[in-house]
Amino acid sequence: MNDFRYTIPYFKLSFTTLRIFLNISLLISFLFTGHMAISQSLDPATCIKDLEKGTLIIRIPTNKTKIDTLTAMVSRSKDPKSKERLEKELNQTIEERDSLFADYIYAFNNSFDYCKVGYIFDYDARDLNTASYYNLESEEISVADLSDKPLYYLYFERTTDSKIDALVMYNRNLQKIPNPFPNDFSRGGLNTIFLKLSGNSFAVWRVERINKQLHRYLEQVKAYEYYENKE
Repeated sequence: MNDFRYTIPYFKLSFTTLRIFLNISLLISFLFTGHMAISQSLDPATCIKDLEKGTLIIRIPTNKTKIDTLTAMVSRSKDPKSKERLEKELNQTIEERDSLFADYIYAFNNSFDYCKVGYIFDYDARDLNTASYYNLESEEISVADLSDKPLYYLYFERTTDSKIDALVMYNRNLQKIPNPFPNDFSRGGLNTIFLKLSGNSFAVWRVERINKQLHRYLEQVKAYEYYENKE
């Protein structure tokens, strides 16, 4: 029979080893994910000022699942007519993806000056700590370069109330920025006839609108703070 007196040092050693292991694990976790754990205000006035000196990252839709599925179906299809139909749908989906990407990169390059802009692809955004980030020239951005400044995300999704297509802005921790911060940039008020006459794409019209609303709200915040300080 083992004497319990000789088992105590073993448990002490095991407990000490466990504590060291946990501390190292926490340190590694902090080093690799610490930039995402940074506290970031949800106050609209603070957000609009932080965004101006930070970076806005666009989450680009890629339809990757649909394209992968159609590609597999085309390769398996034996019926010529069915294969032709699938190829047509696949090519149309790829064209829509490429067109959206090109249109919004052009729009942000030429019609947006509120802050720095970059992008990630939606399939790579499941873990924002390990995603590949790019600037508008498609050069990769180091995650470390984004960690010490305000970081915001722009998602293609739908509004909560009306469920219409919208661009929605979130802070670093993926918390939606509330009113009166300009957000939920939808198609509301878009006159398609006027858009055609202007010669601009929908993406340019939309990005110009986002840019104007951000600048306008920043001016309102600064004016309010100026008069508050005077009093």
